[in-house]
Amino acid sequence: MSTLDVCVAILVVAGAFALVSLGILLLKAAKTLQDVSIIAHNLDITVTKVNKTVDDINYKLDLLNAPVELVNRTFTKKRNLGSGLLGFVMNLFRKK
Repeated sequence: MSTLDVCVAILVVAGAFALVSLGILLLKAAKTLQDVSIIAHNLDITVTKVNKTVDDINYKLDLLNAPVELVNRTFTKKRNLGSGLLGFVMNLFRKK
């Protein structure tokens, strides 16, 4: 066996090792991409649930805002006190 044959054998073994290592790396990368895909799908489901929850909260806050606006309009000084029930009661007790 000559020196050239030994060098070729070492190169063949090194090439085989590189191909096996590359195959293992690609298999691990494929598994990682599959895991990322599953996580992205779960994230999409979670974001959809959060959006629904936020929409429900906004709707309920809008429902709570109507009575607050009514009370605010009742006691706002810019409002004409001569109109409505409050104006009628104020006119009854106003000095003439």
